[in-house]
Amino acid sequence: MVKSAKAAVMTLPNEDLEIQEFPLPQVDAGCILVKITCCTICGSDVHSWSGRRAAPTPIILGHEIVGEIAELGEGVTRDSGDRPLRVGDRITWTIMDNCGKCYYCREIGLPMKCRYLKKYGHDSCATPPHLNGGFAEYCYITPGTGVIKVPEELTDEEVAPANCALATVVAGWEAIQLQPMENVLIQGAGTLGVYAAALAKHHGCQRIIVTDIVDERLAFVKAFGASDVINTTGMGSDKLVEMIKDLTDGFGVDVAMEVAGVPDLIPVGLKCLRIGGRYVELGCSFPNANITYDVSDIVWSRLTIKGIHNYDTKHLQMGVDFLALTHHQFPFNKIVSYRVGLDEVSKGLRAAHAGKALRVAVIPNKEGVVS
Repeated sequence: MVKSAKAAVMTLPNEDLEIQEFPLPQVDAGCILVKITCCTICGSDVHSWSGRRAAPTPIILGHEIVGEIAELGEGVTRDSGDRPLRVGDRITWTIMDNCGKCYYCREIGLPMKCRYLKKYGHDSCATPPHLNGGFAEYCYITPGTGVIKVPEELTDEEVAPANCALATVVAGWEAIQLQPMENVLIQGAGTLGVYAAALAKHHGCQRIIVTDIVDERLAFVKAFGASDVINTTGMGSDKLVEMIKDLTDGFGVDVAMEVAGVPDLIPVGLKCLRIGGRYVELGCSFPNANITYDVSDIVWSRLTIKGIHNYDTKHLQMGVDFLALTHHQFPFNKIVSYRVGLDEVSKGLRAAHAGKALRVAVIPNKEGVVS
């Protein structure tokens, strides 16, 4: 019987991760022990590893996780959608465990900002139960976590980035109230941009304009519903605004979303909005993402700006449902194009940092690198 699990542990930023071994915890009531089958590397993992944002060490990074139930704690019989759970079932789960009782959880409806929040792949692994991140063989899920049973027709690699890339985009479009037939601008053609385009297409949007500085990514996003792609390398903001207005009968887009994590994109994105337009910011989830902007434009143009960080359980469920409904329409199976075993996670982080793949998958039972 397995009594311990290996994990790739970050002890210092920009250093190779160390393979360490931890005892498997006793599974308490309301908890789940999961054998991890796939974890994709999110941009926030790269930010933490590179030192761009602070992370407590030692830490097991990784939160875009899929795995098989190894043991169910007492009282755990169904997932968040009321589907029965059994040992061996594949599941994914929310990035966070929230208390459900505090001011933000109960009164304000922002469980991702719970006063007692715990986040997978973001908290230290120094104390038991240790196994709280995705770069490991097992993960221990605690009671305040939203758990989603994975549909049989979806692969691990299709589902893993749903937590958190797809779920966050779902939350963003919901918050900004995306409507059919609207014209949208998506700033960034990475994984978030790909999902944003596919969701906009699914919503029945008209012009789905995606900007980036990498031709390969712009070509790829066309398969996910982008109607127009623009390489903005060396392009001034006035030129881009002119191009966006030309594509929208001189008005500008109804909605814009920044998902590249580049603060300088925000001012030009705001300028691309029509009067009364809405802007949703997802990408700059790191400190010192500063911009300068003439606020009178926000006032006179009656703009709405929404910031989105993480998501609620319903958004992850909506994301998984969206994948199941449209996986024959959009090539979600091509988002992961680089895979590493647990011993090679550092190579995977470097590959993700260098932009060699939209998503790099960590497969704990796979040895070596498969590109």
